[in-house]
Amino acid sequence: MTDADREYYSTVYDKYANDLYRVSLVYLKKREDAEEAVTDAFIRLMEYRSAFENDAHEKAWLMKTAVNICKNMRKSAWAKNVTPDDEVLSYMSAPEEVSIMEDVLSLPPKYRVIIYMHYYQGYKAAEIAQMLDMSVNTVLSRLSRGRRKLKDILTEGGFFYA
Repeated sequence: MTDADREYYSTVYDKYANDLYRVSLVYLKKREDAEEAVTDAFIRLMEYRSAFENDAHEKAWLMKTAVNICKNMRKSAWAKNVTPDDEVLSYMSAPEEVSIMEDVLSLPPKYRVIIYMHYYQGYKAAEIAQMLDMSVNTVLSRLSRGRRKLKDILTEGGFFYA
């Protein structure tokens, strides 16, 4: 590996590792698994060795790769009954945020990840669609269904929802 390669991978890691980690953590609910998914995503980047059109394309490729790794990890039998890791909740500062994040984590992964990416990371539906390689309508539909499920959970838990 050349010095230029090292510099490139270091820069890419610094730019995207935290976002990949958080999405992986929300998807997998365990710190160690999320770290493994991020590591695997960067290993695949090194193996891929292709030029990206721009930074958005590079980030979308990494996000999609990380999500696919997470999906594969969740298929294993031992991963099916994972309980939320305190690491996910450590990013929340207020007790209300922790409570709501626990409810978000209780959603099925197909809603949980999209809700997290939209509300906690600020991505628009089109950006999420590109990163997860799905149509914008699918993202909007899952966002709507996820919000509805989250509203039901919050209403049952005693939170007032208008």
